[in-house]
Amino acid sequence: MINQTLSQLLTERVTAFAESPKPAELIDAGIEKMFQSVVDDLFRSYGDFTKVVKEAMAAAMPANVGDVFELTKYNAMVASLLRQRWEQAAVESLVLKTADKAISEVLTGDGLITGEVSLRSLLQAFVDDNKDDAREHGWSHPEIRFEEEQRYGNTYLAVYFDPEPEDSYRSGGYAREKRGDYGLKHRIHVRLTGDERAPANNWESAVRPGEVYSASLDDKKISLELNVRSPWERQLVALYFGNAMLLVDCDQDDFSYGLDD
Repeated sequence: MINQTLSQLLTERVTAFAESPKPAELIDAGIEKMFQSVVDDLFRSYGDFTKVVKEAMAAAMPANVGDVFELTKYNAMVASLLRQRWEQAAVESLVLKTADKAISEVLTGDGLITGEVSLRSLLQAFVDDNKDDAREHGWSHPEIRFEEEQRYGNTYLAVYFDPEPEDSYRSGGYAREKRGDYGLKHRIHVRLTGDERAPANNWESAVRPGEVYSASLDDKKISLELNVRSPWERQLVALYFGNAMLLVDCDQDDFSYGLDD
């Protein structure tokens, strides 16, 4: 505990809070505050329900703890409570049907993943997407780091990755210090389930399933408003918001741009 950074300590405490009954209480309180105005808008005009629900969800989100919440469960709780309250208020059936459609549009989307995603496939797609830059700058491999730790009886894996390898970064400027993990562009935080599956080949490591509870692209936390471009980015966003399980089936040194082959 003495050697922990302030960031690590805060992350642990907020994680403990996120796993307690308190999030449901916060959600309920947030919905109580905004429900009356939402219903008033619904009765005045059917309007743009998707916009109304997005604004309501944004108002109900507790500040500064989104990075460590398991957003899939959080979204499901919000949607469930919204539906319950509209039903309890005996809102007109057409209004309820339209509102329910809007909720689904906010919390889902095209290409939503609901099964399992291979971390190897995701990172390989990331590597392939950056091969042109690698060829231009002479990079041999991306910078990928796995950091694993135990907290509260659970195993957590953080995957940090950046197109530019560390040796290239260090040589690109005078007296550049090594980048910290959060100095890399992208990151995925995974809570491992503790289960293991046999690998496809004897020379590979066991496959470990996990749940993504936080992720960032280009140092920006993934959100409903984040613009994504490449297939691997869309895959990560869908993985984060969907009910998919991430399969940790690779090591950090398994990837290269293959330009020396």
